[in-house]
Amino acid sequence: MFSMDRTRPARAAYYPSLVLSATGGVEGDTIGNWFAWPSRFWAVGPTMLETIFDGGRRRATSEGARANYDATVANYRQTALVAFQEVEDNLAALRILEYEDERNEVDILWRRMDASVLLIKALGGG
Repeated sequence: MFSMDRTRPARAAYYPSLVLSATGGVEGDTIGNWFAWPSRFWAVGPTMLETIFDGGRRRATSEGARANYDATVANYRQTALVAFQEVEDNLAALRILEYEDERNEVDILWRRMDASVLLIKALGGG
């Protein structure tokens, strides 16, 4: 679900940049010189860029990306724990209500039996 790919740009800053490019054009004093072969030029090749000193910016960027990742993981874990807690709380509430239902059922049965005995007594039973 989560991966360290979020820190990839921060880690990539530690390596030199390599660019492959090509350029071409013409050079001349007059328009007529532009169409002559000696006035045409071109170049193809790589260019490498490397920062020699950045004052700790790359390290700080990398640490910031790692801190953001850790914060995201912590938020996800907290959300999952809260969800599990809510599920457990509601399951416990259902179990408690089930025990109360059983008690109420027994109490109602007891009252019905008591009322039946009093009815029989009122009708002249022994």
